[in-house]
Amino acid sequence: MRMNRLTMLALLVATVACTAYGQTGPYGGQPQPGPYGGQPPGPYGGQPGPQGQYDPYNQPGGGYQNPSVDVGFFYNELSPYGEWVMHPQYGWAWFPRNVMPGWRPYTLGRWVESDYGWTWASDEPFGWATYHYGRWAWDPQIGWLWVPGTVWGPAWVAWQQGNGYVGWAPLPPAVGFEIGVGIHLGGFNLSLGIAPRDYSFVDERRFLDPRIGGYILPEARNITIINNTTNITNYTVVNNRVINHGVPIERIEQVTGRKAQRLRVAVAPSPRNAGVQRDVISIYQPPQSKLETVAVARRNNAGLPVAAPRTDRPEAVAPTGKPPAVTPYRQGTAPLAIPVAPRVKPAPQAVDERQFARQQKALQTNLDNERKALEQIHRQEMAQSQAKANAQEVAKRQAAELQALQEQRQGAALRLQTRQQIERQAAQASAAKAQKAPPKPVKQPPAKPKDEKKVNDQKPPQSL
Repeated sequence: MRMNRLTMLALLVATVACTAYGQTGPYGGQPQPGPYGGQPPGPYGGQPGPQGQYDPYNQPGGGYQNPSVDVGFFYNELSPYGEWVMHPQYGWAWFPRNVMPGWRPYTLGRWVESDYGWTWASDEPFGWATYHYGRWAWDPQIGWLWVPGTVWGPAWVAWQQGNGYVGWAPLPPAVGFEIGVGIHLGGFNLSLGIAPRDYSFVDERRFLDPRIGGYILPEARNITIINNTTNITNYTVVNNRVINHGVPIERIEQVTGRKAQRLRVAVAPSPRNAGVQRDVISIYQPPQSKLETVAVARRNNAGLPVAAPRTDRPEAVAPTGKPPAVTPYRQGTAPLAIPVAPRVKPAPQAVDERQFARQQKALQTNLDNERKALEQIHRQEMAQSQAKANAQEVAKRQAAELQALQEQRQGAALRLQTRQQIERQAAQASAAKAQKAPPKPVKQPPAKPKDEKKVNDQKPPQSL
């Protein structure tokens, strides 16, 4: 009888936990409709191999393709900078390695006004691909994942503005785009479908700063700011060019007190030559022949189907539910059943455990700094609140932000462990692939002529 009660209690707790978040982890069962993009399973189903491991290249009924088949040249180009994983909803997706703790897309670089509207000029070597093609998806166990696409844009983000703030968030895979048609939402609501967590907010006066990443507000503040801003996402097509309007340039010039320079766009011959110089932004775009190697382009460019957000839940505006638990990785334990692609040279073939330890320490330092910044903002808000009722409302918002910071801390530590585990798996897959590779043929020295002396005595032919 006691055992039955314990069983029922466990089931009840599990049900409540899944309901609070809206979906299970992507590697632990079928996803359910949730407030932020719970999606039906994609075409990449497969069966676990021996001892719970996945073999991404040998699955029954077709199974997984080698990433070079699905994502084409992107596999080789991005492998030196990150890892490719098989996601059950998006297929082969990529995330960067060796990035700073708390890293988010569209944070290391700057916004510039160009012939294509607001254009993201990245400081990262992979930025030519991941900020101008495809979409970014948030995975509760791994974090940010880039989903390939082949339609170029100056930046693929949603915009929020109001109350002195400007914010941007990566457009999710549910949002497609077609030249001549525009954005494909397919029932997706940008205001409700993108979580507040996904946005990077700055003071409007800092929007044109060349190092804008240093002015991004603590992530925990987003649940307050999002309710005081308006979605202003606006993409159009002019002469077959994707234009990212978004933030009104007149407003930015007004609050900054200076005129925003409009840069001319030039084509860079390679990713290394991309960047901003004076009044020109050089952008690398690979040849069409390379883009045609991306087999998933049609599906990803059109946007992936997504469950409609549930507006009857408060989490649709300010989510507070905790993400599903992820079992922390420990040395000697079996890795998660996440299919990982081997790295492509010249990517490093081994992992540095000391570097992993430094990353974990840096993450805690970064979160501590965010807490200090948040507490300073809170003190300023309380000092400015005059009426008692206003002070109570401010205290309530601040309590919610502190709770969001605590959940951010817990989730960030687990996601870092998962990414490090994936890096270990990628290094192991690379080593295994290298062992299976056939040995390179040894070049034999040319055979010496029989009459070596006679040959050496011959005079060279006269020039014509």
